[in-house]
Amino acid sequence: MKAILSVLLFIPVMLFSQVPITVASQEGAQNKGEIFEEVDVEANFPGGAAEMMQYIAHNVKYPEISMENGEQGKVFVEFVVNKDGSVSNIKILRGVSKDIDVEAMGVVKNMPKWTPAEIEGKKVRSIARIPINFILTD
Repeated sequence: MKAILSVLLFIPVMLFSQVPITVASQEGAQNKGEIFEEVDVEANFPGGAAEMMQYIAHNVKYPEISMENGEQGKVFVEFVVNKDGSVSNIKILRGVSKDIDVEAMGVVKNMPKWTPAEIEGKKVRSIARIPINFILTD
């Protein structure tokens, strides 16, 4: 069986705006480095969503064992974009298999720095969520 990886991202990347996850006020959260789901300006991958799709397509390696087992599906990955644009706190919200999930996390971990989110003109840490499709075709 010839396997071809088709990596698809659904646009817009699910980033949200303006409400802190764990604190009552944005001002206090900004001072403590809290993580926001809702922001004024969303965090962005360098070059935008199309560049992110290309990055993922070029960097995902379909796990051999997953191909042999016919495993495919959509992995939902959540992570934090920090004030400096780095990515951290990567976790799988919904996975396909151990090997595919590990590959998805690795690709996100090695992403170039993002443009961080902003609230009232100040850079803040924010949550980002992306789906990555792993599809086998003949």
